[in-house]
Amino acid sequence: MFCLLTGALVTISSCKKESENIFNMFTDVSVTFHGDHPLSVIDYKQVNDGDSVYIDYTITSAKEDMFFVGVERVAGASSSATPERTVTTITDDSQRRSYSGLIKLKMARDGKTSYRIYALNGKNTYIGDGYKKVTIEVNSSYYFVHNRRVYLPDTVGTAASFYSIEKDKIFNYTEGTANSADIDFGIWRKPDTAPARIGQFINNLYSPSHPTNPFPLYDVTDWQKRNTKFSTIRNGSSNTFLYTLVSNSTIESNAKAANPTLTSVEGTTSQNGLVAGSLVYFITPEGKYGAIYINAIDTDYDKKPYLSLSIKMQK
Repeated sequence: MFCLLTGALVTISSCKKESENIFNMFTDVSVTFHGDHPLSVIDYKQVNDGDSVYIDYTITSAKEDMFFVGVERVAGASSSATPERTVTTITDDSQRRSYSGLIKLKMARDGKTSYRIYALNGKNTYIGDGYKKVTIEVNSSYYFVHNRRVYLPDTVGTAASFYSIEKDKIFNYTEGTANSADIDFGIWRKPDTAPARIGQFINNLYSPSHPTNPFPLYDVTDWQKRNTKFSTIRNGSSNTFLYTLVSNSTIESNAKAANPTLTSVEGTTSQNGLVAGSLVYFITPEGKYGAIYINAIDTDYDKKPYLSLSIKMQK
């Protein structure tokens, strides 16, 4: 009311309440990261997949008791990434102003991951993190190729329906003869004969080493045969491909669990063959594990059908 009554004698700015600066609000809490152990990180550390890292810290509060200590983990370089948080209750009254902890990590995600330690009071209210964090960067341990178009075969051998994982190259049938030693799989489809799905297709993949050629129009009898093996199809696997298969070790453990022993992967309906969101694990003759993910099934401007694939494989 005061501002309205005084009119021009008082400017609008004189009534504006200055908001508190977040960088001045929580100065009573401090965090120290210790580097006493060779595995410790105190600000930034670059490591390899599978390495162990310690976060050895002490958090102190100058004016207010701490009842909980939280650890926030943010994976990836983006500041908008969703953090993961775990909270520990401080049960020892003698540690309410100074609490020390040791976090032992075994790295299983390529790229940068940041950690910060923060305190909560007895009302479960945030009281500070010392404006510090540590960042651990895991060196790249796997290959990732995205959005490769592999076409469904045609009757004249011009569709690029064969793929070399190691070379990251796509070949048509004519080119495949000269490059057969590099080819890991081809794709093909067959009609879904169920009355409710007439006009739909079942999309599949196979290794040229499969004892029976599922697409005999392309005769691969004289080809050199790479003995790449595949798992059964896992549908609805987008989260697994994006967020679980994030390092050499996670790719290997998940692929081994899927038991890739097949040279042909064939669905029985259009829904359980290769569809958008499908994932197939594999192991190459060289012993490298990986996963093939189906981004989409579509047609190009010439109405030629293709599968858009993304692949992750161990280095």
